Amino acid sequence: MRSTAPKATIRFTTDGSEPGKDSAIYTAPLIIDKTTTIKAVAMAEGFTQSAVAEAKFYKKPNNWTVSIASKYSRQYTGGGDEGLIDGIRGSANFASGEWQGYQGQDFVATVDLQKEMEIHEVGGGFLQNARSWIWMPTHIEFEVSNDGTNFTKIADIKTDVPAEDMDPKTRDYIQAINPVKARYVRVHAYNLGKIPSWHPGAGGDAYIFVDEVLIK
Repeated sequence: MRSTAPKATIRFTTDGSEPGKDSAIYTAPLIIDKTTTIKAVAMAEGFTQSAVAEAKFYKKPNNWTVSIASKYSRQYTGGGDEGLIDGIRGSANFASGEWQGYQGQDFVATVDLQKEMEIHEVGGGFLQNARSWIWMPTHIEFEVSNDGTNFTKIADIKTDVPAEDMDPKTRDYIQAINPVKARYVRVHAYNLGKIPSWHPGAGGDAYIFVDEVLIK
């Protein structure tokens, strides 16, 4: 951390409280080992204390990696490929930065759990905002594999938000399965396709917005 005022002292907190004159002084980069909110202020003699600067740092909940067969929009990256498995969830605001957007295509990705694990549930988090051309997938398939080549389908989840529903909403579609051991989980969410005739964007390509692949 640094201040634009060269002689300013930076004081900070990591427990969510507001920093002030009695807070710790920043002298060197911090090491954190869990999800942490850091708040900081700059203080200098003869000047008013700065506004509070705040940043939240998330500890990734796993060591998984993901390979995406689809191509997400440059506008809606969700933080990149790892955004699908980082535990950071999106709000009903499609522009909030957590969502990955896929236009005119299905969403297909494979999660590598790094080792064979027993899987009990699979699912995904999705957004519908039909006014902005974003719809829930029509259904979501999940497959598993131990070699990354030969896959077996374990779930097919049907979505339940009507295409005509214009109010923004998020959904986690999760299905419990008979426990299965696998290293790879592939998800395939099916796009609505062309926008229906009743919609102002009729004939255009619908989006799928996803913020997390859920595996337990």
